[in-house]
Amino acid sequence: MIWSVATVGILLMLATVWLLRRGRRRRPRAAALCVILSVGLHVLLLWVVPLVTRPAGGRPRASGTEPTPLAEISLSDIRTEPLADQSTAAAEAAAEPQTPAAPPLPLLAAADPASAPTPAPEAATAIMDLTPETIEAAPADAAEVPIDAGLDALLDQLLVAQAAAEFTPASDEPGTIEQTSAAQPAAANESAEEDQATTAVVAASASPMVPARVASARVAGQQPDAFSQRSGDARHAALRRHGGDQQTEAAVEAALRWLAYTQREDGSWDPLASGGGRERAPLGERRAGAGSRATTAITGLALLSMLGRGNTHLEGPYATNVHAGLSYLIRNQAPNGSLEGNATPLARTYCHGMATLALCEAAAMTQDPQAIAAARAAIAYTERQQHPTTGGWRYRRGETGDTSQLGWQALALHTAGRASIPLQPRTLPLVQDFLRSVRAGDHGGLARYRPGQPASRTMTAEAMAIRLLLSEAVPAAQLEEAERSMLEQLPGDGPANYYYWYYASLALRQRGGPGWETWNSHLKQELLRTQQPDGSWSTDSVWGGYGGRVYTTALAALSLEVYYRHR
Repeated sequence: MIWSVATVGILLMLATVWLLRRGRRRRPRAAALCVILSVGLHVLLLWVVPLVTRPAGGRPRASGTEPTPLAEISLSDIRTEPLADQSTAAAEAAAEPQTPAAPPLPLLAAADPASAPTPAPEAATAIMDLTPETIEAAPADAAEVPIDAGLDALLDQLLVAQAAAEFTPASDEPGTIEQTSAAQPAAANESAEEDQATTAVVAASASPMVPARVASARVAGQQPDAFSQRSGDARHAALRRHGGDQQTEAAVEAALRWLAYTQREDGSWDPLASGGGRERAPLGERRAGAGSRATTAITGLALLSMLGRGNTHLEGPYATNVHAGLSYLIRNQAPNGSLEGNATPLARTYCHGMATLALCEAAAMTQDPQAIAAARAAIAYTERQQHPTTGGWRYRRGETGDTSQLGWQALALHTAGRASIPLQPRTLPLVQDFLRSVRAGDHGGLARYRPGQPASRTMTAEAMAIRLLLSEAVPAAQLEEAERSMLEQLPGDGPANYYYWYYASLALRQRGGPGWETWNSHLKQELLRTQQPDGSWSTDSVWGGYGGRVYTTALAALSLEVYYRHR
C-alpha cells in the first residue's frame, strides 16, 4: 500500500510538470490540482509509515537495532500515555486512584546474554546424538556430587547428555492414537509432512540461543514457598513424591533444549516458523487463522516451561533465554498494559493471559522490580477486561466470558498474588461467580464452555484446576464427578490434546490419590512415546495447527513439570 501511494504521488508530480510545459489554458488549473493531490499523498505517507513500522505495542524501532537487554529497561519504559484508539480504557484508568510512581530501579544481577557460549552449528540439531562418551567428558567436579536414588545425578550440566543416553522414545509400544474417522489418517500424514517442513524451516532460520549456566547467589525473597519446589533437592523430592522419574526429567530437558534453540534473536518465538496458524477446523469450527500472529502467547508458554523448572533471568541453565524472552514481552507491552501484541481477534485474550502469567511467575520467583512493574500493568489490564457482572473474559471487552479464556486469566491473577501484586476486591469473587455459572453434572463437578451449553471434559479439567488452585473448598461429590469424567478419556485415547492434558494433570495432581496415579501412568507413557528425537512434540493434535510446535512442546513440558510446578 505504501509503495502504491508513493507511486501515485510521483506520477502526479510528473503530470504537473507536463501540464505546466504545455502552457495552454486550463492546464495551470489542472497542474495546481495535481500538486495538491501529490502533497496530500506525501503527507499521508508521513503519517502512515511510522504506524506500519512500529512494533506491536511499542515505539518505532529502526530495522537491525539490537533488542534492549532487560537490565537496561527502566520503570519509565512502562508507558502510561493512552493510545488514540483506546480512549475508553484510558478514561477508566485515569479515573482509578493513582499511586506515586516509583523511581527507576535496576534489575537484580540480570544475566548477561554476551556470556553465553556460541555453539557449533551441529550442537542443537538433535540432542539424542550425544553418546555415553560425551558424559564421560564432563567436568571432573561433577562426579563428586552424591547420587540419591538415581535422581540427584540429574545435574544441570549433565542432564542433556544423560537424557540422550538413557531415554529413547519407544515407538513400538501399545497405545497408538485411535482414528475417529476415515479422514484422519490422511490428516495425520499431512501433519507429518508439515512438521518435517517446520523442522527444516527452524533449522535453517532460527538463531540459536543455547543455555548458558549463570552462577548467581540467590537473592533475598527469591523463589518463595509457592515455587520453592522447582529447583534443587526440593524438586527431586517432589518428583519422587508425586510420580515423576528420571525419564520425565530427561524429556523436559530435551524439550527445553529444543525451545532454547528455536528462540529468535529478539527473545520471542515465531508461531509461523514452528508450524502455527494452520486452519484444521477442530470441533468443526474455523477460527480465522488464530495463532498465526500469537507471538506473545507462545513466547509466554515457552517461558513458563523454563520457569517451571526453576530457571529465571537471574539463574539457571536457561537464564539467558528467560532474560531475552521477558525483555521481549516488556518491550512490546502496550501503554495500557496489554500483552496481546499483533494477534488476530480470536487469539488476543489468550495471548494476553499466557504472557501475563509468564511475567507474574517471573515476578513472583525473583521479586525483580522491573518484572513486577510490567506484571502489575498487565494485571490491571486483565481486571479492566473482566466482565463486570458475569466475571468472565472473552474475545473483546464487554462480552460475556467462556471457561477457556477464564483459565489463563485466573492463573495469572493467582500468581500475581504470589508476587504481592494487589487485586481489586471483586476480581477473584467474580471469577468464582463465573465458575458457578458453568457448573454441570449431577453434583456440579462438570463444567461447560459457556453457560447453558453441554458439559465439556476439557472445560471440566480447566475449571477444577482453577478452583483447587484458588483454594476453594470443593465438595467431595464434585471432585469425584470431575475425576470420573477425566479418567474416561486418558492420554492415548483418541487424538492428542495437550491443552486438555495440561489442565487435567494440574487438577488431578492437586487431587492426588488413585485417580492421579492412573492418569499419571498414561500421561507419562504417551508423552514419552510421542516425543520427537529433537525434543519437540508434533503438531498432530487437536489444537496443534494453531499454536505450532512451540505450543505443543511447551504444554507437554508443562504437563511433565506438574510434579513440582505448584505445591
